Amino acid sequence: DDKLAYVSKSKLSTAFYMRSKEQVRTDFTESTRQLLSVLSSFPEEHFNTKIIDGKWSAGEIAEHLIKVEVGSTRFFTGKTKEPKRNPEEKIEQLRAKFLDFDDKLTASGPIVPDSNPKDKQEAIDKLQDNRQRLTSMIEIEDLTKLLTAFDHPFMGPLTRIEWLYFHIFHSKRHAAQIKTLMNHIATNK
Repeated sequence: DDKLAYVSKSKLSTAFYMRSKEQVRTDFTESTRQLLSVLSSFPEEHFNTKIIDGKWSAGEIAEHLIKVEVGSTRFFTGKTKEPKRNPEEKIEQLRAKFLDFDDKLTASGPIVPDSNPKDKQEAIDKLQDNRQRLTSMIEIEDLTKLLTAFDHPFMGPLTRIEWLYFHIFHSKRHAAQIKTLMNHIATNK
């Protein structure tokens, strides 16, 4: 595949192929476009309405995404170490975990949205701003490095590239939830 770059790390026992920064940027940019498109098309008058019992509103989903992504941006430039594994090893596990819509995941702690009303445009702007920050970091940071400031709650320590793909899959999961809310509104008019 011409979008993969050959990488051989002296500390790793085997050589492996990695996505190029261009491919990562393209994937992340497309993920951002899709997420912002879904949020933008959500009816403003229902943004803070809990449409399905026991489920977050679109505004709460947006706040959750902001909390998760802003949090990771804070440690993205922090301390790292060389991984003793393929830096992309956990990407497929992340895809399987977060795109399995039958697996009900529960957020806890500081990434849970509060019950206050959310402003739709403000949420979109915050997500877009943070996504632009992460996109710019793709160019300047070594994506193969393992971040040591914070372990993912389901996957443990992740490299920068794995964190980026986590955000891609996590936002895709929540965009699907927002689409479900929109469909529920459309069928219950």
